[in-house]
Formats: sequence, C-alpha cells, structure tokens
Amino acid sequence: MNAPPDYSGFGETDKVARGFGSLSAAELNAMTFAPVREIVPGLLPEGLAILAGKPKFGKSFAVMDMSIAVASGGRAFGKIECEAGDVLYCALEDGERRLQDRQRKVLPFGHAGNVPDRLFYETVAPRLDDGLIDALDAWTAAHPQARLIVLDTWAHIKPASTGRGSAYDDDAAGLRPLHHFAKRNPGLAVVVIHHTRKLDAEDPFDTISGTHGLTGMADTLLVMARHGGTAKLCGQGRDIDGYEVAIERDKLTGGWRILGDAGERAKTTERQAILDLLQEAEGETLTTAQIASATGKRKDNVSHLLKRLFGEGLVEKAGFGKWRYLPHSNHSNRSNWNEPGDDDAPDIEQIE
Repeated sequence: MNAPPDYSGFGETDKVARGFGSLSAAELNAMTFAPVREIVPGLLPEGLAILAGKPKFGKSFAVMDMSIAVASGGRAFGKIECEAGDVLYCALEDGERRLQDRQRKVLPFGHAGNVPDRLFYETVAPRLDDGLIDALDAWTAAHPQARLIVLDTWAHIKPASTGRGSAYDDDAAGLRPLHHFAKRNPGLAVVVIHHTRKLDAEDPFDTISGTHGLTGMADTLLVMARHGGTAKLCGQGRDIDGYEVAIERDKLTGGWRILGDAGERAKTTERQAILDLLQEAEGETLTTAQIASATGKRKDNVSHLLKRLFGEGLVEKAGFGKWRYLPHSNHSNRSNWNEPGDDDAPDIEQIE
C-alpha cells in the first residue's frame, strides 16, 4: 500500500490526511475557525507581514515599541492596548550594546527592573535556506504563547539567488518558507523589516523594494513614510482594512506615537494654513492661485478647501476667484486636532 501523500510543504496547520483536491465545498462549509487574532489591534494581525521604510527612518524603534507592548501587555504607539504574549526580536543589524541602548530609550526605566520578561532577543540567525525555519520552529515549540516574531532585516535572512529564475521567482521562493511557517502557527505575527526604494510612488506600497513576488507573498504590508511635516504608517492586507495613520517620534524615547488619521490630519493642517494666510492679509483679498502658491498646495485642493471653509462661514467670496477672511468668525488660530491622550482624540477603531 502506498503511503499517504505528504502535504507539509503546503504550510497546512494540521497534517492533511485526505488526498489532494478532495476537500469538498460541504466539508469546507462545515468547518469552524478561530477569529483572526490582532497582535496590535487595528494595525497588525496574525500572519506574515512586511514593514518597510527608508534607511534610518526609525523602523527598528517602531518594532521595538511593538515588541515591548506585546511582551508586557502594554500600549503600542502610545495608544493601542495589546494582549500579552511571548516575543522574539531578531535584531540582525545590531550588537547587544546598541540593542540595549534602544530598549532603554523606548522603555526609559528598563534598566530599573521594568523590562518585560516575555521579550527575547537574537542578534545572529541563519538564512531562510540555511536553517532559519528550523530555529523558529524550535523557538515557537518552547514558547507556545508566542505572539510576535520580528526579523530585522530581510537582507540578513533572504536566501541566495539561484540565478536560474527571474527576480520575481527569487523573491517569491525566498519568502515562501516563512509564509508557510506563519500559516502553521495561527495567532502569531511574523514581521520582516525591509527597505523602500528611493523613488516615491503615488501608492506607498509600490515603494517597497523588490518585486511583487515579495509583497504578494506577505499577508500584510506596512509602510512608514514622510507625510508633510510629520510621518505616516500605511497598512493593507488580507485580514485588515487599509489605513493611514499619522505618527510622530517621541522626543523622550525615540519611539513612535499615533496622532490620528493621516488624511484628516493633513486636511486640518492645510485648512489652518489657508485661514492663517487670509487672516494675515488683514482684509485684503487673495485669489485661489495666490493662496495655492503661498501655501505650496495644489490649486484644485485649495479650491476645494476654500469652498468648505466658505460653507462653514470662516471665509467669504470677494469676487470671482477671490477670498477674504471673516474677522467675526469663531475660528481660532489653534488647530482643533487633539493631542494624543485627549479624551476626544480618535480611537484606533475609528481609523479607516
């Protein structure tokens, strides 16, 4: 009698006893599955994720923040409460001295005994084609409550190119073992740190270095990028809705904190710039083109915002294409955007 087929290479959570292609629609319909676990609620679900950004942008501080939050059951990005679990942070570009310094900055009192005991580090690891999956299997077997593994960076773990296929084939084949590992470990997020290209793109996810063979293999894509005077974290994936949140560096810790929805924050900042410019004109009228030139914004965007400000009674029309500030308005020079921690600041559940 022939031995049953081995489907371990397909990354199934359990061993497959049935023959290939034998799962019926009725059997699938009768199955029950645990809900997708969110490791950082609203931002990072279980599965394989790529977090990309330009070199020296602060990605390592971001994942250190997430690692400490998950290992301690604390707040990620100063706002999001995380369920506690074991964390492995493979900081493969760092030595222990630099890693300790970063940990102490993100957790200022870490040297005083407040270090989470569920956070583990590694500074040296084999590549994906040289034993990394075996090492990760052994670690997760020893830590059944594992919730997060960070691999910093992709350059240190990707397999050597075979030279026999395209760049797409190399990227897809290189990341596939890690994707199968994540599928075998439901409830676990595996985050690979990577870089973005020098050239910008309209879609931030198109800036991730490499081919679609790499990004297509991941369950979740995260990109950190500049956004006006601040920064933003963009996310999209198979198990989350797309989002863009405005973030900024914490001057005390070097970590990151969430400010709110990136799009709405940008609109608020642009509104404020227009109102300040018109107010400084002291009753003189300005054309849409003059306002756009002075604020460095596109004319059509400025026109749209002016119409909204007019509807709110904050500016008035003064002839075709001309605008004037209304001095009797209730407008304040201060932006209405709340600082993090204010009772009215947007919760992460409200961010789309």
